[in-house]
Amino acid sequence: MPKAWQEDCYGLIERLNSEAIREIREILRYPEALAEERELANETPVVSVADVSRTRAKAMLHLEERENELAIFKGLIADDRKRVSTEQDTLLAARERFDKEQNDRIAKKAADGIKKSLAVLQASDPEKAVGQLSELTLKENILLLEAMPEKDFAKMLAALAAGDQDQIERGQQIFQAIPRGKTAEADMGETK
Repeated sequence: MPKAWQEDCYGLIERLNSEAIREIREILRYPEALAEERELANETPVVSVADVSRTRAKAMLHLEERENELAIFKGLIADDRKRVSTEQDTLLAARERFDKEQNDRIAKKAADGIKKSLAVLQASDPEKAVGQLSELTLKENILLLEAMPEKDFAKMLAALAAGDQDQIERGQQIFQAIPRGKTAEADMGETK
């Protein structure tokens, strides 16, 4: 044996592991299995033009179905958006009506309260009325006294001027606010 060939064999033997040896034994025992494996490895799948066309057509049909579904969903979403927008407008209009009605009720109740309070103040003795006015805020005093006839208003101011220091100050504040046209909505301090 030539030396180079011997070295190649030794190199080959060194590279063989237990797995490679087992495979060699299998091949030597069943040579037809190796031939079948080679045939399978050499076979390449043959795809016909008809198969490719059929696959493409299915994909296109599937894509068209998806596009149709998407168009339907877009239409449904647009309809829902319109419906929600209409409902929102309806709710906002109902809210505005409710707020207006509520404000009207509050204003009517306040006006009724002013009328009742005014009737009580006019029926009371001016000294007692001043005591009742002292329990209210300056805004409420101005609102009530503005609604009084001038004769009763003058009696109330005279009673405030005849009272203690707090009542005198309150009377001056009311007197100063009313000739200038200030009303309960004016920004006056909430003093009692």
